[in-house]
Amino acid sequence: MKKKSQAQCDKLLTPIVKMMHPVCLLHGHAEGCNYHTEVAHHHVHKSKSLILRYNFDNLINLCHHCHLMLHFNESFWASKIVQIKGLEWFEKLEKEKNKIIKPNYDEIYNTLKEKERKEYPKGLI
Repeated sequence: MKKKSQAQCDKLLTPIVKMMHPVCLLHGHAEGCNYHTEVAHHHVHKSKSLILRYNFDNLINLCHHCHLMLHFNESFWASKIVQIKGLEWFEKLEKEKNKIIKPNYDEIYNTLKEKERKEYPKGLI
């Protein structure tokens, strides 16, 4: 059996987040919001923490418009996300982000596929 790759695991994230949280987190906070989740944004950037790359607490459900806005004024919108999700949420991510792991992509892939099966109602996949 061929080993799973980081790219294969990454590809599963957005569809799962869209099922878990169909409405953009910034809806009602950002002018021009498209309402529907289209992107799974990593609050703590993938390049800054491998352990949070597949942590659903770190994935922010955004529409394309809000995702672009976030990247044009990241400090403001990151603060707004912390305000919405809470300081306890942020502190938990901060505590986790510096842990070092050697990822097992087969394991991660299987965990994500199981999460996907739980999020899709039976018969829709």
